[in-house]
Amino acid sequence: MIRRVHVAALTLVAVATGLASCSANSESSPFAAASAAATGGAGGATATVGAGGAGGSGGSTLSLSSGTSMVVDADDDGLDDDVEGTEDSDGDGLPNYKDPVNDGPPTAVSFVPISTPFNTPIGIDFHEPTNTVVVSVNYGTSGQPYNFERIQFDGTHQPFSNLNGLTEEVKIATARSANPQGFVVGDLFVGSGVDGHIVRITDNGQTVLNPWVDLPGPNNGLMRGSLYVDRTGVWNGDLLVGTTLGEVWRITAAGVPTKVAAFGVHLEGLVTVPDKPARYGPLAGRALLGAEEQGILYALKPDGTFDVYQLGVLVEDLDFVSPGENFFGVNFGTSKLLGAEAAQWKEMVGDILAAQETPTGSTSLFRIKWDGAKVVAEQVPLAPTSATVGQWEHVTFAGAGIVEIPPPK
Repeated sequence: MIRRVHVAALTLVAVATGLASCSANSESSPFAAASAAATGGAGGATATVGAGGAGGSGGSTLSLSSGTSMVVDADDDGLDDDVEGTEDSDGDGLPNYKDPVNDGPPTAVSFVPISTPFNTPIGIDFHEPTNTVVVSVNYGTSGQPYNFERIQFDGTHQPFSNLNGLTEEVKIATARSANPQGFVVGDLFVGSGVDGHIVRITDNGQTVLNPWVDLPGPNNGLMRGSLYVDRTGVWNGDLLVGTTLGEVWRITAAGVPTKVAAFGVHLEGLVTVPDKPARYGPLAGRALLGAEEQGILYALKPDGTFDVYQLGVLVEDLDFVSPGENFFGVNFGTSKLLGAEAAQWKEMVGDILAAQETPTGSTSLFRIKWDGAKVVAEQVPLAPTSATVGQWEHVTFAGAGIVEIPPPK
């Protein structure tokens, strides 16, 4: 909200056991050891370990000649071992691939203002097919001459679709690869400003389905709250939306909506959490939704039951710190994007990040985590070299670069 201020089972067991038993001080890679163990397995099956996508989706697998594969995740935290590596980022004596929780305090982040000019942006997400960031723009001119544009690495802007005239805060969500529901990678979802209407923009912006879905019944609210395409599989890869009147719906790729909950308050910020209790505790397998005005975080199960947390954060947006992806956030007060390279987030990979619109004198970003006893929110410190954070709208992590922020390796 804007304020004006088939391989024998024995072979697989041997692979996993070999990985888990590797010494934390070993000079050799445990992932190479796992591969070697599989290569020498029954029937001459071979295996390779490859890097994968963010958050453990797809990710590093042992790809065996029989077609069987196994995600290598020794600590069952939702991050593949080759993504986490053998370092001990939080200094607790455990290598990252064996340590499900980032125990150390959040590291200070230095933001860089992106120099290319922007036209009052609001929503932001990663457009994977073009490896660019897509933003909703022209808030101050009621979405004219268009509502969306993609930002190239050199800072040039390209219109994304001919849709225009959407007013108020235009929040967006894009579909990423390995989606269990089968959404087309790069499709963008947004509200139209009409009660219960959801728009789908497909064909890399060339086709606009308006509306794609009209939620059943009256007084559903607008999609000015939040939209998010599930990446965990807990919600079957569905599109989830939280509305201005507090309804939560899940929608399949075929456009079939199912109502999950009704909280009766304006919802902002939405993310789904992997079902990994070792890392996320009672938040595992939930959809998290913020109620900024009430200072509440809802943790919703697919069956509609939920818990409520008051963590001292007025949630504007929610996201995950994705491995190997840069941070970009809409700093609305300056009509700019602020960026921070992926390397700065290395010690917080896999953590839940909440953005607060109201400035706090620091980053106004909070790490939400399970500390083994309770759910807590820890403010991410601001490095002395950082640009000033004014007012966050939406934020994202993306495998893209823009001018001052190079593309991640």
